Parts: sequence; C-alpha cells; structure tokens
Amino acid sequence: MNKTKRIAFGIGIVLAVLAVFTASAAADNVFYLVPQNSSGASGEDITVWVMLNASDVTDAFDARIYFDLDVVNITSWRNPESIWDWWDIGHHGTYIHIGGMDFGGGSSGVLGLANLTLKGNITGISSLHFDPEYTTCGFEGVQHSEITRIDGTFACNKSLPVGWNLVSRPDITADNSTASVLAGVYYDAVYRYDASSHTFVDVSGGTMEPGVGYFVHIAAPSNWTYTGTPYTQMNVSLEPGLNMIGWLDCTKPISEALSSIEGKYWYVAKWNATTQEYETYNPVAPPPFNDFDTLEPTTGYWISMKESGWLNVSC
Repeated sequence: MNKTKRIAFGIGIVLAVLAVFTASAAADNVFYLVPQNSSGASGEDITVWVMLNASDVTDAFDARIYFDLDVVNITSWRNPESIWDWWDIGHHGTYIHIGGMDFGGGSSGVLGLANLTLKGNITGISSLHFDPEYTTCGFEGVQHSEITRIDGTFACNKSLPVGWNLVSRPDITADNSTASVLAGVYYDAVYRYDASSHTFVDVSGGTMEPGVGYFVHIAAPSNWTYTGTPYTQMNVSLEPGLNMIGWLDCTKPISEALSSIEGKYWYVAKWNATTQEYETYNPVAPPPFNDFDTLEPTTGYWISMKESGWLNVSC
C-alpha cells in the first residue's frame, strides 16, 4: 500500500470511529443532576437541578429519584421551565416522581425538569438514584429508547467542634490519605487504635480507611465533607479487649448492628465531642441506663470484646 493510500485508509478509519461515537452520543437522552454530587450541613437548604439533555425532540418526561430519608429530605420544588405546560411532582417518602408535558410541540437540547431543595438530616451520604423503569422521555406518546441516567449523591456534612472527635468514614474513595479524607478540616492530630498491641498509632501522615474509628483533634471548628460513594458493608476482625471501630453509612439499632457478635462483647462506648465525655451502651442493662441504642454514620465506637470475633454487617 503506497503512502497516499495509507493516509486515506487511516483517515477513513478515524472518520468511521468518530461517526460511531457521534451516533451513539446523539442517540442518548441523558438525565442528570446539577450539581451531580452536593453536600450541606444538617438543616441547611441546598438547591439541586434535575436536567435532561434531549438529543431528540421531547414533549413529555417522567423522572423518579430515590434518596435515603435518614440522611436527606427533599422539602420543596418548583417547575424551572416555562416550556412545561403541565408539570407535577409527588413526594413518596423515599422517592419523588416528577412529570411534565409541553403541549406546544416539544424541544430538544438541555431542558430543566425540576428545581429541588434538599435539606440534610443526619450525617452520612445518600445516593440520588434515577429509577430506570420510571425515568423516561418521549414525543407524542412514543418513548425514546436510548436513555442514559447519571445518578448523584448528597452528603450531610459533620460539624467537628474544637477538641477530640471520635469519627469514622461513611464513604469509599480512591485516595485514602488522611490529608485527602480530612481536606478542609482544621486538625492537628489523628490516631487509630491497634487492638493487638493496645497502642494508639499516629496516622496524621498516613491513611484513614472505612470501617476504622479515628480520634481527630480539631484545632478550630470545622465542617467535614465527604466525596466518595457510601460505605455499606463491613467485615472486621475484633480482638479480645478494646477495639476502636468505624461504622457504615446507615443507622441501625445496636442489637441488629452487632448481631454477628451477640454475647461476645461487654459494652459499646462513643465519645461525645461536645462534652468531651464518653457515653456507653451495655447489652444487659435496662434501657434507661444506656446513653444510646443506635449506631450512626461518621461516628467511631469502642467495643469491649469478651473474646475474638468478626463484625459482619451491611446496610
């Protein structure tokens, strides 16, 4: 093959590949959120837009979005686009369902579907998940078949007061370095506890892993934000004596959360960062004598074990 033919052949291949990608992109109608991943303090109002990039002319849409009501609630909403002559939204506890119609003939391109107000409840991460079965768009009663749905997250941030805080990560990220995990936090010491050697280990220059409890000393009031995916399953080896563990991105009663080590532990303790004192739970004590009875995201705990065991639990 001569040089001219090789060049022509190469250009032909490139154009063919570009044509495939262009056709694929043009065929997709994309549901997404702006911002895709949002965060706020407990009680803070955060605005999130539900959007559709319609490659085809669209005169109607449906969108169902699931969320974790423990972490966040959707408290208000409005129709952001005048093109939707009919628009409605229903709040169904753990999901919202939005629908709209344009009686004027429809549009293509970037379309706003809803303007949502999110309010954080307890610290943790909630997925904002488009249900494939109920998230569609179409024209004149015919649903478009090529649809991409890009989920998002909402993180309810943790307020860290000055002094010692016993925390755990509610998320999974590619970068587990302490500097990355605590980015934006004013800290001057971070320790984990080694249950085998019964010593504290300085991890200020190391890593912070999900499933592990950490004592973080805060030098100035800070807002701890999370950027990863929810941590929802753990299988942790526990030694006889004290163990400092992390917890998942969900809330569970202690009896359910620690069912895999039932009868193998003496008590559970957590650190109250406001009073700088411990609170305890004893499984054989009457309820009025226990300071708490649930395990919650972003909190680290001490477990006093009678014998070795495995804490195996998921959300």
